Amino acid sequence: MTAHFDFYFDPVCPFAWAASRWLTDQAGAHGATVDWHVMSLAILNEEQEPDSDEQRRQLDTSRRLGRVFMAAVEKGGAESIEPLYAAIGARLHHAGDEMTPAAVAETLAADGLPAELSDAMDDESFDDALRESHRRSQDALGETGGSPILGVDGTHFFGPVLSGIPTDDEANALFSSLVTLAGVSAFSQLKRPAGGPPTFSD
Repeated sequence: MTAHFDFYFDPVCPFAWAASRWLTDQAGAHGATVDWHVMSLAILNEEQEPDSDEQRRQLDTSRRLGRVFMAAVEKGGAESIEPLYAAIGARLHHAGDEMTPAAVAETLAADGLPAELSDAMDDESFDDALRESHRRSQDALGETGGSPILGVDGTHFFGPVLSGIPTDDEANALFSSLVTLAGVSAFSQLKRPAGGPPTFSD
């Protein structure tokens, strides 16, 4: 079973990170292809007052990391998104590190990526590109939606929202089910109460 996926994510979103690790593994196992795209929870929620200081910090990190991704795309093209996401995501979601410019530069250098991309965190000149990238995510979905957004052979959904990273038979079953559902023109939505955000350990 092969398919082409488009995956839209905000780098600070733990649900997107869980889905991305599952998708990376399953795409390799099934010979599927994935194009990676950046969206922005900071832009999505900019008309709303944050509920807490923690959410305010998360949205600030969202915007600053989004600028780094736009700088990476400007320098190396869209193919730079996935390795940057893998490097940043591992440190942010698994190690739990604060994404300061120094931490981002260190992470980039350790993975063979240009450390100077961290300078973009405070460079507002990348905001227009980030806003355009986010707009494309919403246009692909066809309505306002959060992170992640998954496209399967051109059919887009909000989600999958995962409270962990599926493995083995469950991972394969989720892959097969999503590809099948995407091929059903009448299918629109399936939802159950969400669990808490995933936690990650190595």
